[in-house]
Amino acid sequence: MLKSLSIHSRYVLAFIALMFLVRLFHITTPPVEVAHNWRQTTSLMVARNFHQLDANILYPTIDETGEHRGVVGMEFPAIPYAIHLISIPFGYDHWYGRLIVLLIVSIGSWYFFRLTRLVVAEKTAAWATLLYTASSLIHLGRKVMPDPAALSLVMIALYYGYRYLKEGATHRLIAFFVFATLGTLIKIPFGLYLSLLAFPFFQKDIPIFRKIWFALSSALVLMLVWWWYFNWNMQLAEQFGQWYNSGKPISVGASELLLHAAAVCERFYFSAYHSFIWGIVSLVGVIYLLSKRSRVATAISIVLLPLIALYMMKSGSLFSHHGYYAIVLIPWLALCGALFLEKLNPRIAIAVLCFGFIESVANQQHDFFVKKEALHKIELETIADSVCTHSDLVGLVSNANPNEFYFLNRKGWLVAPDQCTSTHLQDLHRRGCTHLFAPVERLPLDIPYEVIFKNEHYWVYQLK
Repeated sequence: MLKSLSIHSRYVLAFIALMFLVRLFHITTPPVEVAHNWRQTTSLMVARNFHQLDANILYPTIDETGEHRGVVGMEFPAIPYAIHLISIPFGYDHWYGRLIVLLIVSIGSWYFFRLTRLVVAEKTAAWATLLYTASSLIHLGRKVMPDPAALSLVMIALYYGYRYLKEGATHRLIAFFVFATLGTLIKIPFGLYLSLLAFPFFQKDIPIFRKIWFALSSALVLMLVWWWYFNWNMQLAEQFGQWYNSGKPISVGASELLLHAAAVCERFYFSAYHSFIWGIVSLVGVIYLLSKRSRVATAISIVLLPLIALYMMKSGSLFSHHGYYAIVLIPWLALCGALFLEKLNPRIAIAVLCFGFIESVANQQHDFFVKKEALHKIELETIADSVCTHSDLVGLVSNANPNEFYFLNRKGWLVAPDQCTSTHLQDLHRRGCTHLFAPVERLPLDIPYEVIFKNEHYWVYQLK
């Protein structure tokens, strides 16, 4: 099979395989690395609750909702559910999620190459894939987060959708439907890339029956996504009182973006790649290609940029505060960056690729390691087992980050330091809270209850 591949295809496959192997480093480490442990914790809570509590995929459940059931309206929990399915024969472990996402992202990188070479020269597609694969996906592509997997699945859907419209074949239509549905259900904003299929759809040489089948499949994708996010999630929020993130009003989001304009700009020139070299070169390339009226770059930018702007405004301050929101920019910047590089002197282009790659890896390597000062968190379940039962409701002193609560493996409450008053703690006790866990760094706190456990990292109070 490899002998039938072109030289560029072999290089791309080899690079993707290399990056896959590199990202296996410390793949089994708990989610206490430098960045995004909060976001991973939420997905892992849902996965563990599927395995321990209720395997119904329609009812994703988190832990820090007090005495309530904990069902939450959120993105479609395909990744957490996949972790649960693997846990059935092997027992639950958090790192299954890392490996699942890494496999999906690696396959998605190969399909990104296959997709881009349908519209640009194969060498250009290879360069674009290098930019795409060695972007911030180096570290984000091994985290238990929905965004990298959603982007990758949408890239696969784009490939099969384009091939179906151009060449037909039922299996391509089915593949488009499956991957487009999964990608947009897992994270709806990445569905904006599916709009690019309007270009082949409206070409006159595409048979009308093929367009009809494609339109029906696309309509069904939209219906399923609409049902999950705007019907079922609303029912869950109404019934269980928990809602994860439905976006912000456009006017509010736009105002927040303006207030954090510098951070918003950084998402374009740094965060997408974790490289100033690649980020700035790609943005300069976009401007250059648009000024020269590059057919591919202009068409793609005209369609994508308004949709990306809408996504940014719906996200508001979240886009400026969380670097992983820039994932949505990667395919567009990578393709335009590659189109620009082919206009340069080959030696300069190779130098940009090499130095940008070195910078990108250097800026992400730290996230392959856990924070040693946070390793004590993994002892929380053992501590909890020594003072209470698994069914007891507990409190954890924290400023909203549920990371430590995940390691407790209990249900209960996150308690802000300023909530550690007699009145509030008595109310929690009446609602079923039996113990309060306080990280030492949050002490001293005037908590009028007996300390039944203490070590260098945690104090545990018994509420009675």
